[in-house]
Formats: sequence, C-alpha cells, structure tokens
Amino acid sequence: MAGTSVTVCVRVADGQPVADAVAAALVPFDMADDPEGRWESWRIGTTGFFGPLPVRTGSEHDPRLLRVSQPPESWSSGRCDGAPRGLLDFTRDRAAARYWAEAEWDEWYEVARHHPIGRPVGEFEFAERATFAAQPVMQAYMQRHGLDPQRMVWQHLSDPITRYGYDRDDYVRRQVARAAPLFDLLRLDGVWLDYADFSTGTFDAAAQDRYYLAADAYLDELPADVYLVGVRIHS
Repeated sequence: MAGTSVTVCVRVADGQPVADAVAAALVPFDMADDPEGRWESWRIGTTGFFGPLPVRTGSEHDPRLLRVSQPPESWSSGRCDGAPRGLLDFTRDRAAARYWAEAEWDEWYEVARHHPIGRPVGEFEFAERATFAAQPVMQAYMQRHGLDPQRMVWQHLSDPITRYGYDRDDYVRRQVARAAPLFDLLRLDGVWLDYADFSTGTFDAAAQDRYYLAADAYLDELPADVYLVGVRIHS
C-alpha cells in the first residue's frame, strides 16, 4: 500500500467539525467509487519537511487550531494538524529551508567552481553515463564525498549538476518553495495536484520544482479563513 501526504484546503462552516469538511472534500477521490481515485484510506495528521503545520506567534491557543494526530501533551505549541490560513505562518520554516539550501549550494560550488561547467545527466544516453561521470566536476564531486564511481548509478535525483545547477538564487528559491506544501495539494476548487501534473514528459527533473513553486504560491494567496489540513492518504 502506497502512501503520501496532501495539503487539503477547505472552507469550514460555523459549527461544522473540521474533519467533516475534510471528508467531504476527499469524497470525489475515493478509490472505492473510482479506480482512478487517490485514496483507499486517510487520516488527519502528517508532517512536511519541518514538521506539522506552523502556528503564527500569538495564536498558539486559538480554539480553531486542529490537533488530533497526537496526544495533547505531545504537541509543540507552535505546531498543529490544521488551521485557518490566517493562523499559520511559514516564515520560520522558509527561513530554515533557505539556510540549508544556501549551505548545500555553497558546498557544491566549492567543488564546482574549480572545474569547467558540467553537463547534467539528462543530456547523456544511458550508455553514455560513464562519460557523464568522467567530467572533471563529477570526478571532483565523487572524490569530495567518497563515492565509488563503479557503484554509482547516476540519474536526475542523484546528479548534483541537475540538483544544484550553477545559479545559487534559483536553487535557493526552489528549495524554499518546498517548506510549506506537502507532496500533494487539494485546492479549494476541488482540483488535486501533484508533481505529475507539471511534467512535460518522461524523466522531467524539473516537474517537482514546478509543482512546489505553484503550490507554495497558491497557499500564500488563500483567504485567511480557509483551513489548511495535513492529511495522510493510503492507496
């Protein structure tokens, strides 16, 4: 059984349990009714890159916060399973993502800057992967990290040229965009999105970046009263 996490965006009527609003939003994607659906089971409660949803300072005890996936005593006051968008603040998570992204890129460029610009693995046929690995920057990268060239299987996710590139600001922007959204997004209009919706074809390494950038911008634009709820689904 496969699982993933989805940010569910819903409006909650006065007096309506948040879980009921989430359940109603998920109904059209029930695989029991549609084999092409998204879930067989689900539960409220999941974590992103930095944990559950971050609560805005000063709103830690607001009764509209949803905390159901852990015992009450286990919760950090600054985290929750769900809340109206106006009670959430992703500033700290984005700052942490920026810090780590800048450090990662700087570590990569400390190697890369001493060598000619390399070509990403996607520009090589599979039979040419040895030529990809023989590039001076890749040789230096493997040496720096103690990687065995004979055991490495290079693809888009492991290729540092594809991952980091040669534009620091672009890399940092792409990583910061991952701080708020989960792997999937169920929008307020009932549209379910994931990175596949942003792919232009097989092995599109940039599809995830396009998804996270779009999802991040969408979450920022939501009205303050719309609930964001982290949900774990299984299919």
